[in-house]
Amino acid sequence: MPRVAADLQVRVSVGTLRRLARRAGYSWKRTRRSLKARRDAVLFGFFQQEVQALHALEAAGALRVVYVDECRFSRLAPVPYAWQVRGQAPVALPAERGGGGHTVLGLWQAKAPGQPLTSYVLPGALTADLFVAALDEYSQALSGPTVLVLDNASVHRAACVQARHGVWAARGLRLQFLPAYCPELNLIEILWHRCKHYWLTPDDYRTEQTLRDKLD
Repeated sequence: MPRVAADLQVRVSVGTLRRLARRAGYSWKRTRRSLKARRDAVLFGFFQQEVQALHALEAAGALRVVYVDECRFSRLAPVPYAWQVRGQAPVALPAERGGGGHTVLGLWQAKAPGQPLTSYVLPGALTADLFVAALDEYSQALSGPTVLVLDNASVHRAACVQARHGVWAARGLRLQFLPAYCPELNLIEILWHRCKHYWLTPDDYRTEQTLRDKLD
């Protein structure tokens, strides 16, 4: 029999691998990290109505509703999707965060014409001091009453942030905190999803610099 070379390479397309996985009973789906079970359903419903009321005032020209959050973009990010056995509950992979990367702090007026966005690209993680500096700059340029809708992350509730509430209020800026485990109420999560799953490509993650350039 002819001898097969040890370095023989077989090329298989991604489409073929997908078909083989599906035939073997697997499907491509998101790994579950949902914390919905820990939310307060009553509070969630109340704040749904609260946000709707804010947007009604925004439509009437009484104020601006701006969604605020930060998102980490890293070359060592958690794996959000995986091939899993069809018919079984998704596995829960740990959301461990690697070092390096960049954080984008966004302030998005999601339901206004043109959807104005103010963003800050920061190396590493967002700190309370950087958050204060960003809101100080943002509040100085306001032309009318503005409500920031944001979650209860520790960086948003830090003592140095609370100490600036009065100054920001005098400039027309108020912070509306959402209840815990209710990311659906913060519309900027939609923007982060578009960034990570549609606008960024694998090639953008080649180096820290290519990632930073793309985020900019």
